[in-house]
Amino acid sequence: MRYAPEHKQETRRKIITMAGRLFRKHGYEGVGIDQIMAAADLTRGGFYGYFKSKKDLFTAVMDSEHDFNRKMSTRSGESRDALIAEAKEIVEGYLDIKNRTVVGQGCSMAALSVDVARAHKPTKKAYTTFIKDLAAQFNRTINEDDPSDARGLLCIATCVGGLTIARGLADDALADKVLQACRDQVLKTLENT
Repeated sequence: MRYAPEHKQETRRKIITMAGRLFRKHGYEGVGIDQIMAAADLTRGGFYGYFKSKKDLFTAVMDSEHDFNRKMSTRSGESRDALIAEAKEIVEGYLDIKNRTVVGQGCSMAALSVDVARAHKPTKKAYTTFIKDLAAQFNRTINEDDPSDARGLLCIATCVGGLTIARGLADDALADKVLQACRDQVLKTLENT
């Protein structure tokens, strides 16, 4: 039975989505092709019709749309003040204590940056593009006239680093304190544009 091209694309997206969740929850090394395909309700044999290897799938996960980028890029504000207000709301949600516990559905950067550091070059390139795109969205708010302004990168590093550290802490009060400190710093950066 032959499937329509749309079916193959949809199945590929489903594999990428399931792999992203599993990679975020268990790490790259903590999950195998069998688990990924089972989560996508597919057989292992079908995997190679979509990807050459698990490494290539990891690259596809890093190359897919990420929630933080999507939210920042779909802001509708037409003035700098409106863009700042929307960015602040996104950052507050990202650094919310509730986001600390949703690792499988949460941010790929906060869950997988260490795995990307060990990954092959195509994965690192996809991750680099992801970071550059997100920095451009912050810079659209902070200083759209100077794309080399490093404050967008500061916001990303503060958000991702803060969430990563908070997720590793066994002390809820300390985790909340870390997230609050990071929120305060990023909001201050956004307000002083």
